[in-house]
Parts: sequence; C-alpha cells; structure tokens
Amino acid sequence: MTPRIFPPKTLLLGLALVLLSTWVGSQPESEITRANQLYNQNQFQEAADSYERAIVGGRENGHLYFNLGNAYFRMGDVAGAVFNYARAQTLLPRDEDIEANLEYALRQTVDQLDGRKPHALDSVVFWVRDLNLKEHGTALLWINLAFWAALTVRLHHRTQIFQTAAKVLLALLVLALVSTGVRWQMESGRSFGVIVPKQIDVHSGWNTRTAALFQLHQGTLVSLAREKEQWVELELPDGKTGWTLMSNIAR
Repeated sequence: MTPRIFPPKTLLLGLALVLLSTWVGSQPESEITRANQLYNQNQFQEAADSYERAIVGGRENGHLYFNLGNAYFRMGDVAGAVFNYARAQTLLPRDEDIEANLEYALRQTVDQLDGRKPHALDSVVFWVRDLNLKEHGTALLWINLAFWAALTVRLHHRTQIFQTAAKVLLALLVLALVSTGVRWQMESGRSFGVIVPKQIDVHSGWNTRTAALFQLHQGTLVSLAREKEQWVELELPDGKTGWTLMSNIAR
C-alpha cells in the first residue's frame, strides 16, 4: 500500500504503546514487543500475525485490536481493519482514536455502511454503549453495595430519607442489572460482522438457488441475526435482510 498523509485526527496509525504499557505486564511481553517492533519496521503482515497470536492466546484488549486494525489498514486490507477497529470499539467505546479510524476505514469501502443494529433496549439504557462490560460490572457492584447498606440502615432508622434512598437505589440497581445484561449480550454474542470478499450476493434464503436481493462489498459492517446450517442472516439499518454464507463474514 502506498504511504499516504492523512489529515490530523482523521486516522491515527501509530501504535497504542503508551496505553499498552500499563497492560503489557500481564501479557506475553516478548510477543507484544516483537509485534510492535515488526510494525515499526513496516513488516505489517508479521506484526498482524503476532498480534493475532496474542489474541488467540486469550489476551483480549481494545488497544491490541486497535494496533491489529492499524496493521491490516497498512496492508490495504480494509475488511480486516474495519473488523478489528469495531472489536476495539466494543471494548473501548469512548476512545476517540478508535472511532476516527473506524469511520475513516469505512469511508474507504464501496458501501460506506456501518450496519450495526442498536439494541432494542438502547433507548431505555441509553448509556449502555458508552461503558464496556467491566465498567458496567463495577457500577453494578457499587450500586448493589449502596442499596444493601441503605436497606440495613433503614431497618434501624425508619426515617423518610433512608426509605427514599433505598427506593432510589433499588431503581438504580434494576437499571444497572438490565444495562449490564445488555452489555454482556453485546460482547459475548458477536452481533456484527464484516464482509470479507470483494462483493457478495445477499439471498432471500439460505441457499444459492434463492433470489439475490442485493449486493454488499468488502469492509461493510452488518448486523447478524439468525444462523441456519452454513448460512447467516444479515440485517441493514434500512430494514433490508438477507442471507449469505458464514464464510463471507468476519465475526
């Protein structure tokens, strides 16, 4: 891929070295260090392979996915870049660099489409996409502790203020439980995928003999619905649905 100059804050392709430094201690340091060195030496395929090995070994981290996305982008693999930026965003939902790189990579695709579908409860627990699962869990823990503390105090001091506090904390606890459950579902069951081939036909059913409804192109982000044998149903924001082979989707 021919090197290009990108506008400031449009595409950040530098390694997340500073952010990784606080995390790498619990990882196979030699593998991460080697991957970073390979990236800095413009050996992007080798760097990507090294990052992938760390991920396969259970070393899941948003900054690692971000670096992997950068390596794929440098190789000209837009689908790989979009997929890993989207994975990074799932774990680091408020990171502006990840958001900027994902948006830029999507603009390099034919369809220029982010087809990830909002969760049905997004309008109720609207903050669910702003916090990752760990942050939801931490908030749930503290609200739970506060609720039981207020309830205990209320048993000994039956004043209006403690009764009100217990009711408010109970409502917050229910919301925290719901939002944590939604976030867990988002992160545990991969709800999105990326088109890998240059172009695919999306069919009305789960075999090639059914009608081709529309086409999608490499790098397009789509929502995933049902699975049937070797096929998966795709959903787009405009309401279109259709089926394609699972092998056409990075997920």
